[in-house]
Amino acid sequence: MAVFDKIQNIMDKTIAPVASKVADSKMLDALMGGMMCTLPMTLGVSVIAILINFPIPGFSDWVVSSGLMATGNSILTVTMNMMGIYISFFIGLRWGKVCGLSGYTGGIVSGAVFLAFMPQQSFEDIPMASFINTSYMGSNGVFVAILLGLIVPKVTAILMSKLEIKLPDMVPPMVADSLSPMFAAIVLFTAVWFAKWGLSFTPWGNLFDMINTLIGTPVTMVGASPLAYIIVCSLQSIFWFFGVHPNVMLNFYAPVIMACSAANTEAIIAGEALPYGAWAVVALGTAIGGQANALGISISLLFTKSERFKAIRGIALVPSLFNISEPLMFGLPVVLNPTYFIPFVLNIPVCAIVVQALYALGLGAAFNPTIQLPWVLPQPVIAFMQGGIGCLVISVAVLAVSVLMYTPFTLMADRQALREEQAALEESAA
Repeated sequence: MAVFDKIQNIMDKTIAPVASKVADSKMLDALMGGMMCTLPMTLGVSVIAILINFPIPGFSDWVVSSGLMATGNSILTVTMNMMGIYISFFIGLRWGKVCGLSGYTGGIVSGAVFLAFMPQQSFEDIPMASFINTSYMGSNGVFVAILLGLIVPKVTAILMSKLEIKLPDMVPPMVADSLSPMFAAIVLFTAVWFAKWGLSFTPWGNLFDMINTLIGTPVTMVGASPLAYIIVCSLQSIFWFFGVHPNVMLNFYAPVIMACSAANTEAIIAGEALPYGAWAVVALGTAIGGQANALGISISLLFTKSERFKAIRGIALVPSLFNISEPLMFGLPVVLNPTYFIPFVLNIPVCAIVVQALYALGLGAAFNPTIQLPWVLPQPVIAFMQGGIGCLVISVAVLAVSVLMYTPFTLMADRQALREEQAALEESAA
């Protein structure tokens, strides 16, 4: 730990002051606090996600035949797959209070505007019936939810400063909080109405597709080389840090992935060398425990001493082991946490160099693209099954590098948490 102590001293003098100043932002506090409010949900359903995808012969068949898989998927659909709704509400609620909104006004208007921008489709044979595509509520809508959670409460507060209804003091606070934003809400939703109408004339058609297309366009301009894959994954890390789920960009890169995988499969069946072998092995070592090898963050929490991080590591490690990183991303949080920006963004390029070096030494040559395993299995297990000892060594090496990269930053945050806890104890004892 002496090495880490030296690194910590350097970081405490250089990075920590900047991260601390950024972290003191009330806006970031509202963002991180709002996302942390989703932790009970993401953690509660992560067990369901693991169990319905766990590949134990007999057990998985029973889960399907008994109907538990269908029921579990329906629960995941309205929880993890609708994160946008919850995030827009909680960020709007916390940021709204900073902006001066009372009660639940910030959360209600943010969540309602998020749903108002949602594209709807009607059933031709069922009058007065329509449906909402839930994909816009999940990974395709999280970034929009964050933006609206910040913009809508601020706009509402500005409108209320001009249009707030002043009620007599004898009116109960619950009633006053509900009625005072009425005129501001009328103006707000009228503006949303015209904005949604205007977007319908654009090539995108709606707010969600516009933002996701503008984000994903650069992805379609890269190819099938290992470097291209590294660029894509690095961009995914950057956007995931800001709350844009990696799947948004992955959707644009999916044709490249399918083409490379198909070419590798055809080659191995024909007894030929894999045309995209290096690409495939790099892909194998870039998502251990989630985007940017997030399992390394969970393991780095084992070295922490503060009560806050001890509690988080107890609930984030197991889901991360099974490649479910949402409890960690929104519970620690990693999203919009300035402490983790550097290691989270640089993890993929650094680990890719390690993978490429090991692949050049002959490790990973036994990779077999015809072996397809469920994503919920721990990544080292997948690596061993697909490429034997060579790929397992690559996976373990990447995990070790990730832990080494994340640990100094985790320890820096842990020391700050210890100081805050000590200050709270001293304040309560005074």
